[in-house]
Amino acid sequence: MKQKSSHIKAKKLLSILLISFFSLMLMTLTSGCVEKDLINDPVTGVIDVPENMASLHDGRYTASTEFYDTRGYAQQLDFNIKNGVITQVSLREISKDNLDRLTQEGTEKTWNGLETLTLGSLYFHLYSGFLLTQNPNKIETIAGATQTSERFISLAKTGLEQAGKGNHDPVKIQTKDTYIVRSQVDPDGYQGVLTATFNGDVLSSLAYDEIRIEDEKSKMKLMDTQNQQIYKSLFTGFTQDTLNSQNLNPVFTEGELTPEKFKYIETLKLLKDSRTKY
Repeated sequence: MKQKSSHIKAKKLLSILLISFFSLMLMTLTSGCVEKDLINDPVTGVIDVPENMASLHDGRYTASTEFYDTRGYAQQLDFNIKNGVITQVSLREISKDNLDRLTQEGTEKTWNGLETLTLGSLYFHLYSGFLLTQNPNKIETIAGATQTSERFISLAKTGLEQAGKGNHDPVKIQTKDTYIVRSQVDPDGYQGVLTATFNGDVLSSLAYDEIRIEDEKSKMKLMDTQNQQIYKSLFTGFTQDTLNSQNLNPVFTEGELTPEKFKYIETLKLLKDSRTKY
């Protein structure tokens, strides 16, 4: 009987720690964080803590992305654990100017075809999913906002790994990011377009072309008959040298700086400016 009574008391203690006022949570989303908002099951008032979560150490944990993404934001997740239960969570998407995405795009940010999904409601969905299930594997991603959803889940998983070890040091995760940068338009109407994909610190793929703005014609399909230059081979050589070197510094050390080389160097600089650490 004593063991049963202790179990009931422990269950009640978990419930007391959690508050189910979802409306209060929505109000605080406009500030980019949730203060003193704890969520439990709105029907039973109880959270069933998964067995694999029982060993979590109390305290505050922080996980963030290592690099700014192609939109110019880094994601940082903070959450608190009390008596082995996740009780408070906050996600910030931070620009290079240290501005919160909510203050830049507002809670009414919407995605094409998803007029009812705002940035604030997206955060609310992620917060409530994490708090109600206590398990990032059970958080549903939102179509149209897949990147933010997946980043949140990855950060939550990494943060919980820290909590399992009782390590309160902030931790950063590596992500897969694809950047597209464009040079200025040259006198002939062509613009250099560089597409780069990173897996963590590794530049895994790179593609370069010059597109004529007027009709979107690709220079890669053309040939400079006067100089017997096949642009496809030229551009492929550019990107292969960069991939081999695994850095975004100019790859040309000698020879004439042709318009094509000049535009490629410009796109490398733009990519380097975009791919910065948080």
